Amino acid sequence: MLRQRIITAVILAVVLVGSILYGNPDWVRVLFTVVLGVAAYELCGLTIKPAQSIAILLAIIFAVVFWWFGSNLDNRILYYQSFVGAFLWVAIFLYMLVYRFSGQWKRVTRTFYLVLGSILLWICVNDLVLIHSSSVQGGWILLYLLTLVWIADIGAYFSGRRFGKNKLAPGISPGKTWEGVIGGVMANTLWMLLVYYFSNGWGMSLPWFIAIGLATSAVSVVGDLFESILKREAAVKDSGKLLPGHGGVLDRIDSVIAAAPVFVSGLYLAGAV
Repeated sequence: MLRQRIITAVILAVVLVGSILYGNPDWVRVLFTVVLGVAAYELCGLTIKPAQSIAILLAIIFAVVFWWFGSNLDNRILYYQSFVGAFLWVAIFLYMLVYRFSGQWKRVTRTFYLVLGSILLWICVNDLVLIHSSSVQGGWILLYLLTLVWIADIGAYFSGRRFGKNKLAPGISPGKTWEGVIGGVMANTLWMLLVYYFSNGWGMSLPWFIAIGLATSAVSVVGDLFESILKREAAVKDSGKLLPGHGGVLDRIDSVIAAAPVFVSGLYLAGAV
C-alpha cells in the first residue's frame, strides 16, 4: 500500500508541477477543468448518490459550463467570488462547532450540500486558473499555494503522531489533534520565511506575506474536516478510487478547495494582484 501510495504521489507531482510551471494557461485550464469534473462526480456520490450514468452526466455538464462560462468572467468578478468563498468557509467553520453526526440526511439536505460543494469547487478552480494566469510569476505563486497546503498536512501528520493528545474535532475526524495543527503551522511558518527570502514575497511586505500564509494554512484544515463530514454522512472511507493508495480526487484537493479563495482574497487585499 505504501509503495502504491508513493508511486501515485510521484506521478501526480510530476504532472501537476510540470503543468503549473511549464504549461501554458490554456493547458492549465484544461487540466483543472478535468479535475473539476472528476471532483464533481465524486461529490455526487457523497451527497445525492444518483445512478452512475446520472452522476457522470452532471459532472460533464458542470465541467462544460465551467469551461465556457468561467473563461469569460472578468477578473474583478473572480476576486469577488474569492471573497464569497472565504465567507462561506468561515460559515462552514462555525457550523462545524455545532455539527453532530446523524447518518440520516434527507434528500433535501444532501442536495443542499451538493450545491454548496459545487459552488466551492467552482470558486476554487477559478482561483487556481486566475493565479496561474495573473502574472509571469503566476505558476510559482500557484505552486506556493499548493505547498502551503501540503506542508501543513505533512507537518500535522508527523507532529500529531509524535505529540498528539488533544483531539481537534473528535466528532468529525478522530485522528486529528491540536498538536498536529500547531506542528503544521510551525512547519509552514518556516517555509513562508524561506520562500519570502528567495522571492521577496512577490512584492508583498513580510507581515502581509505571513498573514496570508497562516490564514491559508488554517482554513485548509477546515476544508479537510468538511469533506470528512460528507464522507461520514455517506458512510464511506474515501471519495473515490481513482488514485491508487490515495482514494479519490476530492480526498487530495479538499484542503485546496478551502485554501484557494482565502489565498486569493489575501493577495487582493495586499494589492499583489
